[in-house]
Amino acid sequence: MKKKKEASGVVENMLVALIGIVMGTAFLVIIFGAFSGISDKWAMRQTAREYLLIMETEGYLKPADQSALIADLESEGLYNISISGTTTREVNYGDRIYLKITGTYDDNILAFAGGISKVASHPTTITINRTSTAKQ
Repeated sequence: MKKKKEASGVVENMLVALIGIVMGTAFLVIIFGAFSGISDKWAMRQTAREYLLIMETEGYLKPADQSALIADLESEGLYNISISGTTTREVNYGDRIYLKITGTYDDNILAFAGGISKVASHPTTITINRTSTAKQ
């Protein structure tokens, strides 16, 4: 009888370990999904910062830079982009310049329905406002 108890103990231990591995994997998938959205948003803010530095030098956002900015943001997953409120005409040295970006980003979230998980898109409005002074 002792051998039977030992065999069932091994199976129980294997089952507990397997459940732990599955739960750990599910946890990691959720965490990595959350961090990918944060990483994308951080990249968008860095792009805005780069173009604000260009605007400081030029005194405004040139049409060629507007196109490049929108293309860069679209490559990072932002769409329906509006730059209304951005300084698009040259200003004098020391005047305030504004970079205002609004767009939509699809956050991919893990949704649970009836015991089955699936990735669902959740559109989120992103607004980036930056201000500096012209240094041209």
